[in-house]
Amino acid sequence: MCDWIVEKLGPDYPLHFSRFIPHHKLLHLEQTPKSILEQARDIARSAGLHYVYIGNCEDAQDGGTTYCPNCRQEVITRRGFFVASMSLNDGKCASCGTRIAGVWKA
Repeated sequence: MCDWIVEKLGPDYPLHFSRFIPHHKLLHLEQTPKSILEQARDIARSAGLHYVYIGNCEDAQDGGTTYCPNCRQEVITRRGFFVASMSLNDGKCASCGTRIAGVWKA
């Protein structure tokens, strides 16, 4: 799937892996293990996707962090649904100047 996304949509297409958490009539099921989500994220990054995130799993390592695809510096750090820090200048990495995909002006 990740190879197809890179080939057909491009490496800047964001991909989110969300943890299943059992509720209501699905309480008999297990939640998605953090290790599986992190493995999926690593596979997606290895395939060449630049913006891969893990959702619904607060303890996942850098699950909501956006990295510069060039210098790998953190450009956006999130805590849940909130942006904790942003290191961008006009939509570019503050460290190396690489354009970061996204809409940065309303």
